Amino acid sequence: MKTVHTFVATLVLASSAALLCAGMGFGFGASNASKSDPKIEGTYMLEYRETSDGKKIMAPEILGMLSFSKNVRNFNVYWMSGGKPSSISMVAKYTLGEKEYTEDCMYYSENLDGKGVTYNTAMTHGVSPVTMKDGAIVFTPALHGEPMLAISKSGLIATKTGVFTDHWKKLD
Repeated sequence: MKTVHTFVATLVLASSAALLCAGMGFGFGASNASKSDPKIEGTYMLEYRETSDGKKIMAPEILGMLSFSKNVRNFNVYWMSGGKPSSISMVAKYTLGEKEYTEDCMYYSENLDGKGVTYNTAMTHGVSPVTMKDGAIVFTPALHGEPMLAISKSGLIATKTGVFTDHWKKLD
């Protein structure tokens, strides 16, 4: 009987140690990523834009959708600029690491200030640094003069300093 109690006590201690190690992020196949780290994958809808003068713009004057799969980004946004329609669309492959965001744009089109649509299907490549700030992944995609992105569990904030701040809600 003593052998059974010793075996059970050893099993309980070993199980507890394994769970503790896994929870601390080392050993037993656990990843170093925290469960609270935000994930970039998902679909985001533009809720509103704040302009540099404090004006809040919402649909139907501005509409947007952004999706990140594990390695592809699809981005579409439409807004009115000076009474004229403007839009940007793109499809790009990307990788996100701890220190950098890399993007290979396969398709980009824009219609700024109603000047007409331009298309670019030439592959372009960009790399930008990644940081973590207040629980968000922060980077500025290196191509096309995009705003700085701060992506958290609840959504995305895109900031073009002195121009606008867009607020995107994460749908999934």
